[in-house]
Formats: sequence, structure tokens, C-alpha cells
Amino acid sequence: MNIKDFFENGETMDIAKDMLGHTFTYLSEEGKFSGIIVETEAYLGEIDKAAHSYNGRHTPSNDPLYQDGGTIYIYSIHSWLDMDISIQKKGVPNGILIRGLQPIEGLDLMEKNRKKTGFDVSNGPAKWIRAFGIRDKDLSGTFLNSDNFIFSKEKVRTPQNILTTPRIGVPNKEPWTSKKLRFIVEGNPYVSKMYKRDMNLDTYGWL
Repeated sequence: MNIKDFFENGETMDIAKDMLGHTFTYLSEEGKFSGIIVETEAYLGEIDKAAHSYNGRHTPSNDPLYQDGGTIYIYSIHSWLDMDISIQKKGVPNGILIRGLQPIEGLDLMEKNRKKTGFDVSNGPAKWIRAFGIRDKDLSGTFLNSDNFIFSKEKVRTPQNILTTPRIGVPNKEPWTSKKLRFIVEGNPYVSKMYKRDMNLDTYGWL
């Protein structure tokens, strides 16, 4: 799989769904961190009131969104960091937020970085970033599979069912607040704000 082809060909919402089940890996000085993507959120660029590039807003900070599909965009929200992947061809500033990861490698380090154990280690966009030991925006603008961040060429797990919901934490942006642009592996306990009653602790929502 060519990374640019994956992130530039197709509708942004379809790409957000297709990311579920792929692994996301960070090769850091601290060690190797890796997890399966279980939750994503799509942002549709210039038309999307909740997107950082709404109305064509283009700054040095959000410039990665305007680069080739597969470019990393790291930004701060209330002193926490989140990460989007730029989607579509250069100049079309769509993005997909990685919201939740199911740990595969580096769990001990993740727990140390988060000072948490269990699902709370990485069941949210700022949580997994902190768990991976990412403390700044230095790697914003780097390209997937060419530096520290690796996106698997194939899915390692297949979701049994994908649920589509409104995004989280997008108030006062109607009609975009209510649009169903969040995609989750149903039942996976590493999905953010997942109620215990909805968790599938047998299969974690995978086939």
C-alpha cells in the first residue's frame, strides 16, 4: 500500500472508517510504542465549522493539514496534545483525528507515562499521545512511514461492526456538531467515553 494513495484516494469519511484496525506505531528515543486504531473522527476542511482549516484558515501551525495526505498534524487543546492525519491531496485541508488506540507494544512505558493502567491508558486522543511519550509538536509536519510514525500497510484486525456517531467535544458548531463523523469499533474498551455496559470484553469488537 502506498501511504499517499491510501490517504488521498476516496472520501475522507470512508478513509476514517478504513483506518480502524490498522496499527499506528511511534519509534521514539524512549522506546517503541504501537497500538491498533479503534476510533477516528473526520474533519472536512474549509466547509467544516469544527475544522482548524474552516473557511480556508491557513497558519504555520495548521500548515500540515494542507500538505500531502499522510502528513502528521500535532496541535494543542487545553494544554493537551492531539494528532490528526492530513487527508486528500496537497492543498485540500481535510484531517482525521486518531481518538483511541488499543495497545500492542510498549504498554509498560505507556502506563508509566500516563500514570494509569487499564483502558484509561489510551482511550482518548490526548491520552494515547501522552502514553506514547509525545510532549511537544516537534514532529508535526512529518510524513507517515518516512520518519518516527508508522501506519501499517494492512489491517491487523477487522472490526466486527463499525458505529458512526456525532463527534465528541464539538459544541456550538451546528450543523457540524451533530454530523456523524466519528467512527468506532463497536464494543472496544479503548474507545473514548465507552460505557462499561457497552464493552465487549471477549473479542474487543474484532472478528
